[in-house]
Amino acid sequence: MIYFCAAIGFVLGFFAGLAVINMFLRSYSTRELTKDKSLRWTYGVAVWIFAGLGAWGGVWLYNRSIF
Repeated sequence: MIYFCAAIGFVLGFFAGLAVINMFLRSYSTRELTKDKSLRWTYGVAVWIFAGLGAWGGVWLYNRSIF
């Protein structure tokens, strides 16, 4: 059951990360997004950090609950 909570947290964290970077990247054009490699590392890593935090949050919630 803990794996299920971690997986759900990971997916929700991943989508939350995508939503956050969507807000920050709206001002860039498609050409800038495809040409600038620094954006890939900055915002790509941020999404994975959100996903990891989401997985950790899912495990934390599992440990705090009565499952």
